[in-house]
Amino acid sequence: MKTISLNAKLRWPDVKDHYVVIYEGHVIGSVHRSGDSWSWSISVPMGLPDWSAGNASSLHEGIKTLGNAWAGILKSTSAERLQRAWDLERAAETRNTVSNV
Repeated sequence: MKTISLNAKLRWPDVKDHYVVIYEGHVIGSVHRSGDSWSWSISVPMGLPDWSAGNASSLHEGIKTLGNAWAGILKSTSAERLQRAWDLERAAETRNTVSNV
């Protein structure tokens, strides 16, 4: 299996328990504190399996588990389908930028 590289950064600078997870420049999901645990989810604009979200005991475990789920999505999704999701993401970002002007 190919090694994938993910980055996590705070969604908002003043909120220390909500992170976005980035793969190749695309936000693919998030990890955030939910009571005593951490919730994680993959959120790309395409149909996703039930196992694309869950809970973990720590931030580190949440990011790791999200990464494992993302590896499964990459393995089961064609490059063309993933490109359509990225194109849809880009179109939505452009639309939001234009409507906020």
